[in-house]
Amino acid sequence: MKRVAILGSTGSIGTQTLDIIRHNGDKLKVVSLVAFSDDVKLQRQAAEFHPEYCALISKRGADCLIEAVKRCDIAVVATRGITALECIIYCLQNGIDVALANKEALVCGGGLIMPLAAKANLYPIDSEHCAIKQCLSVHGGQNVSEILLTASGGPFWNTDISSIGTAPVRQALKHPNWNMGSKITIDSATMMNKSLEVIEASWLFGVPVNNIRIVVHRQSVVHSMVEFTDGSVIAQLAVPDMRLPIQCALLGNGGNWQAPSIDWASSLSLTFEPCNFDKFPCAKLAYEMQNYPVLCTTVMNAANDICVDRYLQEKLSFGQIYNIIITTVKHFAEQAARDDFTVQNIGLYDKRAKEYAARLADGVIC
Repeated sequence: MKRVAILGSTGSIGTQTLDIIRHNGDKLKVVSLVAFSDDVKLQRQAAEFHPEYCALISKRGADCLIEAVKRCDIAVVATRGITALECIIYCLQNGIDVALANKEALVCGGGLIMPLAAKANLYPIDSEHCAIKQCLSVHGGQNVSEILLTASGGPFWNTDISSIGTAPVRQALKHPNWNMGSKITIDSATMMNKSLEVIEASWLFGVPVNNIRIVVHRQSVVHSMVEFTDGSVIAQLAVPDMRLPIQCALLGNGGNWQAPSIDWASSLSLTFEPCNFDKFPCAKLAYEMQNYPVLCTTVMNAANDICVDRYLQEKLSFGQIYNIIITTVKHFAEQAARDDFTVQNIGLYDKRAKEYAARLADGVIC
């Protein structure tokens, strides 16, 4: 019986993880549940799964994350931002496997996390990265030419470039294929999520970002592909459902839950297009970050958090998001080059970048 701690249990990934555990009660047991602030939902989950430990980050602080994982075999990390970075490091240092549904941890701290991955397993809970992992397993991860990271294109892929800058929030939240929280849905609309995923894939699989290509695939059936040096391409296909990568992370191919089968009799059409960086400049940030110190990925991520927040509040236009992010990165680049890459500095740059980006977004700095 594998003992599971779920960090971020009341969010989308957390609740779907609990659904996977319902289907695999003979293999998985919940020992810890941690949420940010939704006490009502947390107590409802606790009444069903009877964990040994429950906590709210809003009341206990980030220290409760480490307390939660001390009793588990694998920690599902589905918290927002860099809150769980120290906990992830603690897990890997102590031989506790991590199922990671948090892009920010690797984007900001990949250089600290990946050297520890030899001490425990690090499984991605993400449709694209789970797919890449499965594709790489066919060739044993050898002779990789290029990773083809698929993107849905979000709700604005077919929107004219002249009007996308003033795109309203209500439309940005209407993702064509996935049902996600508001933050990741806006990241999908700007395609910022692809920049985060390119950086994440680079750390996870040891592939330079220039060898990771974003390919827009509107149907979200092919979840990613890997091209090898002999010219062959391996792809992973599945009906869009986040429970599949969750179960893969927790149980490999041995789980009881089964995704719906692809309807091959329905004349399924699969299309692929290059990413339009002119229309979606946030998608090119992963490649631009190569020109900046490593701490600037934290700055980029923090600035994006502020932009998404202000956009959701309708205090910022869609077209302003990229400019605020890159302006914030440039502001901190010189100092970031002089500072050490540590957990403490990641936290410091996260805080300072958010403050600076907020001043830009609010018009305090012009």
